[in-house]
Amino acid sequence: MTFSDRFLAALGGWQRGWREDKDRRLVLAQELTAAVEAEGLSAKFQSSNAVCYRKRYLVPNNPQNGGDLGPLFLNGSVVEGLASWTTDKKFAQEFKDPLREGTFAAVFAHRPSGGEVLANIPELWSDPVFESAVEAYSKRNGANADALLHFKFRQSEIVMNADLRLDELVALCGKSSPFDVLCELGGLTTDVDRDDYWQRLVKDDKFPEDPTWLTVEQTQDVLQRTKRKFLEKHGCVIEDVMERRSRDSFNGQAS
Repeated sequence: MTFSDRFLAALGGWQRGWREDKDRRLVLAQELTAAVEAEGLSAKFQSSNAVCYRKRYLVPNNPQNGGDLGPLFLNGSVVEGLASWTTDKKFAQEFKDPLREGTFAAVFAHRPSGGEVLANIPELWSDPVFESAVEAYSKRNGANADALLHFKFRQSEIVMNADLRLDELVALCGKSSPFDVLCELGGLTTDVDRDDYWQRLVKDDKFPEDPTWLTVEQTQDVLQRTKRKFLEKHGCVIEDVMERRSRDSFNGQAS
């Protein structure tokens, strides 16, 4: 198949980004969606069998929508709209700042289902026809050609429309405790023990109060405690979202 200038410009514009301007993101999303629909991409460019990851700064309190925790804990998901995901978990964690004041840095993992993927960028770049089209487009000084050539497939980017689900939240980032607190928790009371512990932290390139990614188990523990406090604060009594989904799935299979 051939690739039109409109599609290449829209894809490059999306990869260039919107500098966290929500209005610009909406414009870019609409244009990319329209360009893809007009292009008639083959199915291999609009699907992915890999687990995809997205880093998101969850906002507890937001005047515009009441915050992300309400939808996440009460409904089990946050509507995200068209967004960039990646098949590289490490890249997702390291993308942008590890922490932002007043937010939770979270990573979601999702395996795309039918119709969710708008554009599989690594798959596009694996096609010699697409690569040649980009090179020719760049020689014509096409709009956003520089962004296409700059990013290529390096971010393992999958552009798709998928909600951020509570049961797919696999990592949270936070600050570790201060050194004195860590020593107290570890029962390190002598200068020798504390110095030895510090040397081990330095060797492992870990430092107190640095941003630290929690394991899946630690993340789930934090989520359950945070959810309980959230519901208590807001006087909510609801059943566990993941249990409800499991029951609904069972009932659907039984019917």
